[in-house]
Amino acid sequence: MNRRQAFKYACGAAAAYAAWELFKPPSGLSVSLWPAMSRRIGGVGTVSSGAVNRQIPQDEYVSTCRKYQQEATTNLTMPHVVNGLWKTEGFSTTFGKYRLPDNTLNDPRIPRESLGIAHVGYGAASTEFSRFDTAKLNEIADTKCNPNFKLLMLEGAGSILRIYEPGLFKQMCSMMGLIPKDAPDGPDSTGFFKQFLSAFPDEVQWLMTHGYGRMMAFSKMSVASAIDEARALPAGRQAPAVQGIAFAFAMMNSQDMARILENSSTVDFQRPAFQNGLIYALVFCDWFVPGFLAAWKPAGDLEGKLVSRAAAESAENLKRGHPLAFRLQDPVTA
Repeated sequence: MNRRQAFKYACGAAAAYAAWELFKPPSGLSVSLWPAMSRRIGGVGTVSSGAVNRQIPQDEYVSTCRKYQQEATTNLTMPHVVNGLWKTEGFSTTFGKYRLPDNTLNDPRIPRESLGIAHVGYGAASTEFSRFDTAKLNEIADTKCNPNFKLLMLEGAGSILRIYEPGLFKQMCSMMGLIPKDAPDGPDSTGFFKQFLSAFPDEVQWLMTHGYGRMMAFSKMSVASAIDEARALPAGRQAPAVQGIAFAFAMMNSQDMARILENSSTVDFQRPAFQNGLIYALVFCDWFVPGFLAAWKPAGDLEGKLVSRAAAESAENLKRGHPLAFRLQDPVTA
């Protein structure tokens, strides 16, 4: 084989490998490259589709939350439910960015099913609105949030830490318009945002790390690479970050949720946290659309066990009257 032939062969092999990476059949927790890319873009697009980039009168906010939640009940498949969650999240980020004096999430007219995701989106926007002022964030949580859901708002703040962290992901977010041109610099990331996080109690620091983990999943092309990055975090931050990664991974790849649940035991780092994130994703969907889990028909043994745990958590949420903030009453521990 001469050089020209060798070069053509190498180019053909490279093209074949690239095509294989794009479209190879998924297995375990893997997602082929093309679906992985399109699902991330689609997720961001769906959240953005809910945003209206203007002030929202309180009555309109209430009615639109009700509309998105009701639309989600028409199809109990996970991708359909996630679509409604993401649109509500996007709408709630607008609610947090472009405020009117009487805007509040502590409004009994807002469907309780919407309050979880509404507080998450509102928290992300409130962090930008407050320009990372911790006292202002706490004030918003205390005065504008439903008391039973305000911790979810503070979890949302953690996602913004990742978006504003210096690096390639921040540059990408800027190009996509997710960071305003006049946006402030993010907090000092030294010691994993030690100065910023130290202004909050331990539970809130855990939740903000979970929110940071959610964005880690969006900023990496595979769940394995996101988990590998979590290994480098301070010891106390690893579990919440991995749980956040799993939660976002489940939402992004909800079409493959049965396979993801069944293969979740293959995770070799912080596996209990990873499985707790998957369970909470199911619980979160079931809160938004009651009956979602009752319609689930598991095919695999591990899938069935994790779905059963999620159903038990949902039953406790109904008794309590609200979900725990990204926590499980009976988490996987081993």
